[in-house]
Amino acid sequence: MIMFAMFVGVLVTLFIGVTTAGSMAFISIATYFGMGEATLNNMIRLPSSMYDQVKGITLMAIPFFLLMGNFMNRGGVSKDLFAFARACLGHRWGGLANAAIASCMIMSAMSGSAAAVAAGVGMIAIAEMRNTGYNQPFSCAAIAAGGGLGPIIPPSITLILFASLVPGTSVNALFLGGAIPGILTGLLFIIYASYEARRSNFGKVDPVPMKERVRLGIKAIWALLIPVIVLGGIFIGLFTATEAAAVAAFYSMLLGMFKYRQLKISDLPEIFWATAKSTGQIMFVIATAAFFQHVLLKTRIPHMVVEQMVSTFSSIAPILVFIIILLLIMGCFMEGTAILLITVPIFYPLSQAYDYPTVQLAIVMCIALACGVLTPPVGLNLYVMSSITGEKMMKIGRSAVPFVLIMIFVTLLVAFFEPLTTFLPKFLGYNA
Repeated sequence: MIMFAMFVGVLVTLFIGVTTAGSMAFISIATYFGMGEATLNNMIRLPSSMYDQVKGITLMAIPFFLLMGNFMNRGGVSKDLFAFARACLGHRWGGLANAAIASCMIMSAMSGSAAAVAAGVGMIAIAEMRNTGYNQPFSCAAIAAGGGLGPIIPPSITLILFASLVPGTSVNALFLGGAIPGILTGLLFIIYASYEARRSNFGKVDPVPMKERVRLGIKAIWALLIPVIVLGGIFIGLFTATEAAAVAAFYSMLLGMFKYRQLKISDLPEIFWATAKSTGQIMFVIATAAFFQHVLLKTRIPHMVVEQMVSTFSSIAPILVFIIILLLIMGCFMEGTAILLITVPIFYPLSQAYDYPTVQLAIVMCIALACGVLTPPVGLNLYVMSSITGEKMMKIGRSAVPFVLIMIFVTLLVAFFEPLTTFLPKFLGYNA
């Protein structure tokens, strides 16, 4: 009953315009007082315990990945990636949509932010897709869906947060676990985009000569080195995730300044400030969520949920279906980070009671939450594309429905077919 009241309280405060962090903080404090735990000593220790939640080295990767994304968007990286993808795919049915999605996949391997990927590719691709005869809501939906791969394809801010919530979980193992599902989702997006383009008779561009493709490929190689630096450095053991993010951010800055010459020294204060604001917002949500989790643990709710579920179900299958449905519903109304922080303290102990692989649970949650960037009323990527094009958000949302269904299909596939997530981590010697 207490857990239900806490979740309802969070949703109500969100609906009346309170921020995510503010909602969790208010409900947690109210519950704390109601439980009689709000003693002077506990309240004095509260700020320190919230700070402890965000000072870990794992979370230091977040500002560096955000900084890298800002450098890439300002430095012109997206332009070269799309030009190369367009040259290779543009002459096919759905070629421009496929090029946009492929660019999003590559950008996702550089930045774990769904909105940053969608904005970076959208500003480049949408005009050409419009001029070639593409339906604008579909174009926006395809790019928004491609941006939704950001939290799935490593490096992923969502997976970094998951690792910070579950002690002993390797970020590298989670990154490896997300690789195959992320690529699979992107390929299914491309197949659907090709089908829809052929069915709706969207336009194609003229084939680009092989010589020009090679030239554009060579030009884009500097940008394509970023995921090599990030993922290659992590997986061969050269960097930790945090160190890789810092190196890649620095490389992105040099690339924008000296290769593409679109990033100026005068731009740096604005970029640093934007990164600092985004980091501050994320960290404050994490800190307040830590208090929320503390209250949940005080109530022994996670323990009681595990006991009840284990006594009711002999298999984790119905629980997984329930988890996915709940995450999809919550994603329509709440930001994914907040959902993750609220639900992991309950879902993780539950999965452990059935010996369900931690990496598999993380990727299931990650993909289910990624659907939230495409589902109104919160759908962040829908707002991003609407702001870029002026298209009505609900029109984009309707065109995005097939992409959401694809993501749900992949979520269920990952949930019930373990090798999709655990093969790569186990193959490279990580505990999945």
